[in-house]
Amino acid sequence: MRKLNARVRHAGFVMQELLIGLVIVDVLAGLGIFAYNSMRGDIAAEDQGNKLVAMVAEIQKQWRQAQNYSTLTPTALSQLRAIEAPMRLNGTNLLDAWGNTMSVSGGTTSFALTVGGATAPISNDTCADLVTRLSTVADQVRVGAAATVGSGATAGQITGGNFYKSGAATTQTAMITGCNEASPVVAVMFR
Repeated sequence: MRKLNARVRHAGFVMQELLIGLVIVDVLAGLGIFAYNSMRGDIAAEDQGNKLVAMVAEIQKQWRQAQNYSTLTPTALSQLRAIEAPMRLNGTNLLDAWGNTMSVSGGTTSFALTVGGATAPISNDTCADLVTRLSTVADQVRVGAAATVGSGATAGQITGGNFYKSGAATTQTAMITGCNEASPVVAVMFR
C-alpha cells in the first residue's frame, strides 16, 4: 500500500520559474531593440552622408562653371533633381533624413548647408559619422547647436558652433564637443 504522506511528483513549471523565464526574454528583447535602433541610426547617417556628397558634387558641377553659387536654393536643387531620399523638399524647405530643416546658402565663391537640428535631434554617433563623412569633401565644418550658414554678406559661409575643419586641419575636440551638445547641427562649406 501507498503511504499517505508520499509526495506527489508534478510535471511542469512553477510560477517562479515562468516569471524568471519571462524576465530573461524581456531583457533579450530590449537588447535586440536597442541594437536594431543603433544600427538603423548608423545606416541612416551613412546614407544621408553619401547622398549629401552626391548632392554637393551636383551643385559644384552645375554652379562652379559660373563661379557663383548665389542662385543656389532648395527649389533650384529640386529642379535639378539633386535631392535624393532620405532628403526631401517640403514646400520650400529642404529636410534631412530625420526631418530637420536644412539651411542652404550660396555666395559668389562658396556654398554652405546644414544637417541636424532641434526638430528631430541626431545622436552623438550620427553627428560624428556625418562630420567624418562630410569633412572628406568640405572646406570648412562647424559642429554644435549654434552652427549655421551665413546670409546676406556672409552667404555661402558657416558660423557658430565649434570649428572642426578649416582647409586640411581638423580638431577632434571640436567634433566631440559639438556633437555632445543638445540638438547638434553640422554646418559645412564648400568651394
